[in-house]
Amino acid sequence: MANLPPVCDLHMLGVEMTLGKRFDACKGVGPGFDHLRVGLSLAILFWHSFGLAYGMEWTRSLPVWPFKPLLAALLPMFFALSGILVIGSAIRLRNLRTFITFRVLRILPALFTEVSLSALVFGPLLTAVPLATYFTSSEFYEYFGSFIGRVRYVLPGLFLTNPVPRVVNGALWTVGPEILCYLLLSILILTRAYNKPRWMLFLTACFAATCMAFDPFEPGVIREILPTRALILAFLSGNLIFLFRDKLPFSRPLAAVVFGVCVLAISVTQTTEGYLFLIYPAAACLAYVVAVIGFSGLPPLPFFHRGDYSYGIYIYGYPIQQAIVHFLPAYRNGWFVFAAALPVTLLCAIASWHLIEKPVLGWRKRLLPAQSAPSQSIGPVIWDRRRVAAIAGLGAYALFVVFAANIFPVRKAAKWMLGRPDAPIENVRPQF
Repeated sequence: MANLPPVCDLHMLGVEMTLGKRFDACKGVGPGFDHLRVGLSLAILFWHSFGLAYGMEWTRSLPVWPFKPLLAALLPMFFALSGILVIGSAIRLRNLRTFITFRVLRILPALFTEVSLSALVFGPLLTAVPLATYFTSSEFYEYFGSFIGRVRYVLPGLFLTNPVPRVVNGALWTVGPEILCYLLLSILILTRAYNKPRWMLFLTACFAATCMAFDPFEPGVIREILPTRALILAFLSGNLIFLFRDKLPFSRPLAAVVFGVCVLAISVTQTTEGYLFLIYPAAACLAYVVAVIGFSGLPPLPFFHRGDYSYGIYIYGYPIQQAIVHFLPAYRNGWFVFAAALPVTLLCAIASWHLIEKPVLGWRKRLLPAQSAPSQSIGPVIWDRRRVAAIAGLGAYALFVVFAANIFPVRKAAKWMLGRPDAPIENVRPQF
C-alpha cells in the first residue's frame, strides 16, 4: 500500500470522474479501504466497550440520536466493503476452487485460533464450574460450530456475573452471514451470473424483496438490532457497485448526502412502526459511500499499513473486553474498558496477522496452480453432473447456514402459516 500510483492522489479536473476511472487510476488498489477497515473495526471495539461494561438495559436506554443509526451503519459498511473487494477477486481468479480456497485461507485461521483459544485455554482457566463438567458439557462442543457457521456464544461457567452474562464472543454472529455471502457468490460463479451486471441487479432486487417479506415475523427484533439479512444485502450491493463502477459517479458530496439519508432512514426504522423496510435500501446505498471512500486518494495509515489487522481487532476484541469486565468489576466503565482493551486487542491482532494469518495466506502460491483455469467464466455453461452436484452441495450448505444463523425467521413464518403460537428461538445473538 505504500507505493500507490501517483495518479491515484490527483483530482482529474475536467474529466467526468466515475468509480471505474478511480479504480483504474489506482490500478485496483483502493487506499481508502484500509482506512475503512481499521476505522470500522475500532468503532465496533469502542461501542462494545460500553455495551459490555453497562449491559443490555443501558444500550436500550440510549437515545436514538445520534448513536444508534450510526452504530447500525457500521456492519453493513463492513459487508459492503467485503462485497466490493471479493467480487473483484472472483472476477480476477475466474475459478471456483481458487476462489473458495482464497476465502477459506482468509477467514478460517484467525477464527480457528480465537475459538480454540477461548474453548481450550481461557475457558478452563476462567470457568466457574468443575473442569469435568466443563469438558463434558454440550455447550463446550457446540462452541466449535462457529467453524461451519453454526455459531454458539457461550461456554460453560464463563462470565456469569458480567453485565452481559455468559456471552464469550458476541462478535461471532457475523460468521454465519459472511459464510452465506461466499456461498451465494460461489453459486453465482458456477452459473456464471456473477460478472453479469443486469443478472446481478435482478438477483439482488429479488433478495431484497425476500428480506422485506420476512419482516412481519420479527418486528420487535429489527427495531432493536440490525437484521442479519441486511448484511447480506449490503454485500450483494457491494458486488453491484463494482460491476456498475463505470456508470456510477465518483462524488464525495454525493456520498455525504447518501450517507446522511441512509442514517436518517435507519433512525426511522428504529423509531417508527411500519417503516422497517427502509433498513434494506439504507444498507444497500451505504455500499456507494464505501466505494467512494475506498477509492479516495488517502495516504497510507501509519503503523496499520504493515498488515491487515482489522479482522483480528474485530474477532479478538470482544472476549478481551469481557475478560477485563470480569476481572476488574470496580472499573466497569466504558472508557476504561476501551482504553484497557485497545492495546491488548492490537497486540493480539498483530500477532495473529504476522504469526498465523499472513503465513497461511502465503500458502496460496504453493496450493494453487500458477494460473487459474477459467473454466467457470468463459464459454457457455455446461450443465454436467459435476456442476449440478456442486450447485446442489453449495445450496444445501447455504440452507444449513440460513437455519443455523436464523438469517430468515423461517420457523416463525412456518408457525404463523400453520396457525400455531410462536415460541422463542434459542441462541439469540447479543444485541451489540
